[in-house]
Amino acid sequence: MTSALKSKKKRLLYVIAWVVASACIYLAVDKFQWESVLAELKTVSFFWLSLAVFGNFSILILSALQWLNFLPRDFHFGFRKMVEIIALMVMTSNTVPFLAGHALAVVLLAKRANVGHAVALSVIALDQFAEGFAKLSLFLLVVVLTPIPDWMQQGLLVALTAILLLFAMLYFFAFRHRHFKVFMGRKSHPRWYKVWHFISRWAHHLEGLRNPRIFVIGMGLALAMKGAEALAILAIQKSFGVELPLWSIFLVLASISLITMVPVAPGNLGVYEAAVFFVYQYLGLPPEQALGLALMQHLCLLAPNIGTGYLFLLFRNIYPRHRPPAEEDPRKAK
Repeated sequence: MTSALKSKKKRLLYVIAWVVASACIYLAVDKFQWESVLAELKTVSFFWLSLAVFGNFSILILSALQWLNFLPRDFHFGFRKMVEIIALMVMTSNTVPFLAGHALAVVLLAKRANVGHAVALSVIALDQFAEGFAKLSLFLLVVVLTPIPDWMQQGLLVALTAILLLFAMLYFFAFRHRHFKVFMGRKSHPRWYKVWHFISRWAHHLEGLRNPRIFVIGMGLALAMKGAEALAILAIQKSFGVELPLWSIFLVLASISLITMVPVAPGNLGVYEAAVFFVYQYLGLPPEQALGLALMQHLCLLAPNIGTGYLFLLFRNIYPRHRPPAEEDPRKAK
């Protein structure tokens, strides 16, 4: 009786989450200025638009491969299940502001992969390290290839400083994790022991910064994700028949990476379009075309980011017949 009640409550929560996600999708679509977009759609190639959507969707696949790479070797988790966690995280990040998506990913990874919260947080930390590495590489490439608009210069300096501080902090914990055991021995109070024990486990599992093979694969996948996003931007330009220098793609991508470092709205609605719009204005495009490019580019990003998680949420959790069997704890299997 209790189990059935819990199952009904769980299903109700998932239905509520699905309704909220549906409402967020409607609000996101409703905010687009369709008059400006429709004026540009007369010359848009839908073949290139579909390639842009596919390019953005491939980022989810590459991200799942990266997280599997960052998981400790003792744990085994299915690729499809990891894609689902990534999709739900990205959907939440694009419908709820701030860090709700990453918090959800920690919970899902800890429970579904049976790795615990310390390991899940280490995977998230390594993911952020790889993202910072990719952004740092992109920013340096843009500085070398093209003049930067004045409004971006100050932001790039702040972003570079934040990324370097993140690198220093994670490297410190990754290579000094054994020293936390000394603190654990000195702190006799149970509360402090639990804190240092958790930090020690989290730092120990930052293996991706100590293992050259894991590090190279992780950073390579992070760069591949930026490459997929750059190809999506190129496809959007082609769909509108816009001919710009190749370096313009990296300038647009750098502006997006910079402006979305601190999420201030669900799906970065408004700030994303503004960043892309100002870059295309800087590149000499007319306002109507610049706005059409910005809106369509964001739409082609939101479609796979929200849609993939939405479908997983619908078919896995609302309809029991689509629910896969429960995962077995790999440590118990041994």
